[in-house]
Amino acid sequence: MDRRVTLVVLVAVVVAGGLWLRQYFAPEKVIERSFLKTVAAFEDEKLLATMSVVDRAYRDEYGQSYESLAGHIRAFHETFDDLEVVLEPPIVQVQDDEASLRIRFILWGTVDGQRGYALGRVGDACAATLEWRKQPQGWRISSTSELRIPELQSELDRARQAR
Repeated sequence: MDRRVTLVVLVAVVVAGGLWLRQYFAPEKVIERSFLKTVAAFEDEKLLATMSVVDRAYRDEYGQSYESLAGHIRAFHETFDDLEVVLEPPIVQVQDDEASLRIRFILWGTVDGQRGYALGRVGDACAATLEWRKQPQGWRISSTSELRIPELQSELDRARQAR
C-alpha cells in the first residue's frame, strides 16, 4: 500500500512538472518574459540589455533601424531620470517562427526634478505591435507596426507615408 501511494504521488509530480515545463517554455511565455526583462532593462537605463532582444536587421515602416532605435532609447535615457513603464498585460500571438506582441503603455519620467508623463497619458496610452521572429539565438523583435504615440502621432504618420 505504501509503495502505491508513493508511486501515485511520484507520477502526479512528474505529470505536473511536465505540464508546468510545457507552459513555461511555450513560445508565448518565452516572448512575454523576454519583453518584460527588456522593459526592466529600459527602466534601469541599460541600453545594451534593452537592445539585446532587438534583431540587428530591425526595420519598420517608420524608417527606423536597429541603430536609430538605439539612438532614440539613448536620448530618452539622457533626457529622463527614474523612467517607469506602466504596461497593460501584453497580448502575444505566435504562428510558426513569427509572433506579434501587442502592448499598451504609458511612460513616466523625471526631468529637472519634475515627475510626469514622458509618453502617453491615462486614458490616452501609447500602443504598438512588436513583430518577433525566431532566430538561432532566440526570439528577437524584427519590426514594429501599428505604432501609436499620441505626442508624436503626426510625425509617425508622415514617416510612414514617406516610405
